[in-house]
Amino acid sequence: MGTPESATDPMGVNFADTFVILEKDKSKWGLYNGKQPSKVEFFEAIAQKINEIVPGQEISLTQPIEMRFNEILEGNRADITLRVIGQDLDVLYDLSNKAIPLIELIEGASTVELDPLTALKKSDIIDIILNYDAISRYGVNINDVNTAFSMAMSGRQVGFLYDADKRFPIVVRLSDNYRKNISDIAKIPVGLPDGGTIPIAAIATVEKKQQITTIARTRAQRYAAVSINLKNRDTQSFVNEAKEKIKALNIPSGYQLHWGGQFKNLESARLRLLIIIPMVLAVIFIILVRTFKSITQTLLVFNSIPFALTGGIIFIYIRGIPLSVSAGIGFIALIGIAILNGMVLVNFFNQLRNEGHKLDKAVYEGTLIRLRPVLMTALVASLGFIPMAYNTGIGAEVQRPLATVVIGGLISSTILTLLLLPTLYLWVEKLFGDD
Repeated sequence: MGTPESATDPMGVNFADTFVILEKDKSKWGLYNGKQPSKVEFFEAIAQKINEIVPGQEISLTQPIEMRFNEILEGNRADITLRVIGQDLDVLYDLSNKAIPLIELIEGASTVELDPLTALKKSDIIDIILNYDAISRYGVNINDVNTAFSMAMSGRQVGFLYDADKRFPIVVRLSDNYRKNISDIAKIPVGLPDGGTIPIAAIATVEKKQQITTIARTRAQRYAAVSINLKNRDTQSFVNEAKEKIKALNIPSGYQLHWGGQFKNLESARLRLLIIIPMVLAVIFIILVRTFKSITQTLLVFNSIPFALTGGIIFIYIRGIPLSVSAGIGFIALIGIAILNGMVLVNFFNQLRNEGHKLDKAVYEGTLIRLRPVLMTALVASLGFIPMAYNTGIGAEVQRPLATVVIGGLISSTILTLLLLPTLYLWVEKLFGDD
């Protein structure tokens, strides 16, 4: 009797989801620790109560569409999944269970548990070990042994009971009292070729033991999964620390670790950004060189980039927001606005000089004239991102980092562009220019 092995199914028929729809009026939520709770605090209160009443449930703060996408992409709903891949089920089971206490000690770990959907699980099973020498001695057919055991334990349909227009199947099997008792199972009769019966214990050993009954596979390889959800910690630094902690497991030869979940998507997005951002900056550099016909002025405009990045980094640090993919996208948008403002100033300085203004006067008047356009560009973008920066509803985990980066970067970029860029332009043009 073998254990079935199958590919990972994101949601089996033995699982169910419960979604809680909150009142829009927060005053109806009641009080938590003597104050009006936030959404996260309200969720924690619900989770604590559920654990008290029905312990052992998987409780997570998520959205239906986000959870489904995670299941489709990784077969898992957690922020991070640790998969131990190998062949021996007992080794996989032990490694995954030993990994949990190591990861729980890491700062930022909210919940660490065996994956509810794909974890290796042990269950009590009845194992029949056939004695082939005894079977040959008695002349019993192996199919007869299997049939007798199957009929006694699982049952066999032998007919129907009709009640008017209703039909009910008649199934013969041992009662539950006998099917749970090893000594009774050992007495299941098996027919002999010449007539009569012998107990199944005469030709087989009947054992009740624990065995892994749920097996998951990835790319045709067995694995055990641990689900990790984070709180107030960025994914990248957590995984880096977890990789160091997991080294204490001393993974045997032939076994490997795979980190997945949202971390896998983050890694994929980060690699794309490492390619896309340099390409975009290179294209912008080429366009600016063709526009200004000057490497020095192009580099002056590119100085707006560190001006902008400074504010963005400071703001996400102050707000305690981890550096995520959405924050990276915010930096890309910020770079574009910063370069635009720098380009507006430098181009206008050149225009005034072409009209006959001296260098000092061109820089002074150009900065005053372009002060309003630069400020308006920054204000419009900043004010538009404020609602996103303080969003606590659906999509907040994406909107808040992006908006915070843009707002902080625009503040520093605007101030530094209006103060430092004219000074740098004046200094560079006096050294390398015609005046």
